[in-house]
Amino acid sequence: MPLKHSPAALVAVPAFAVLVVVWAVLAVAGISPLVAVAPAVAAALAVAALLHWRAPQTALQALGARPLAKGDNPRLDNLLDGLCTTHGFHPPSVHVVESPAVNAAAVGLGGPTAHLVVTSGALSGLDRLELEAVVARQLCAIGRGVAFPTVLASVSRLPGAAPVTAGAAARVRGFDAVSDVDVEAAHLTSFPPALASALRESVEGPGLDTARSVAHLWMVAPQPDSTAARPGSSTLQRIAVLEEI
Repeated sequence: MPLKHSPAALVAVPAFAVLVVVWAVLAVAGISPLVAVAPAVAAALAVAALLHWRAPQTALQALGARPLAKGDNPRLDNLLDGLCTTHGFHPPSVHVVESPAVNAAAVGLGGPTAHLVVTSGALSGLDRLELEAVVARQLCAIGRGVAFPTVLASVSRLPGAAPVTAGAAARVRGFDAVSDVDVEAAHLTSFPPALASALRESVEGPGLDTARSVAHLWMVAPQPDSTAARPGSSTLQRIAVLEEI
């Protein structure tokens, strides 16, 4: 994984800031600068570990997601089980965000533990094929790796972090990055029109109110005023790609 896409690179900046501050405070307090290095490094490592390992829960909380127990939505359970069994995905835990918007997100640090997030609007507003396409897309995103965007959400919540993390969020939301996942999911389900239809319902339906720190995690960039449907928007370009498959 390139350094610029590494979760370690994300947590390194705030960790280094903590190291400098703790070292300076201890030095001012009269502790030998050399002796102060050890506790400063320890504090920096603790901050880095906290930002990394707590990132999934931090992201889920910022998304406003609550766990969806197995059996609460049998249709979703059936689709998820079928996709995971057929294509070898490890079943993620499922969470729901109460919103009329049609959208979904994926959170995780890699390995067997991942979290699928869907809005209540997607569960109630999409037909079976559209919901299957959305779930398949998020499973493909998890398969490609969502550790970087998940840790980015954790770091973005720090005071003053937004200007530093904006560029990384833009890379995560880049057209090529999100469209490639769309195409992979369309090939997985063998029915591209379903995902294209779900994306269109997302941009033409109610907007999604979400924290800026987690905006990059959503399948469709949240636009409370529905401006995502403006001509030439990246989501409409994604739909056009799917319609050409």
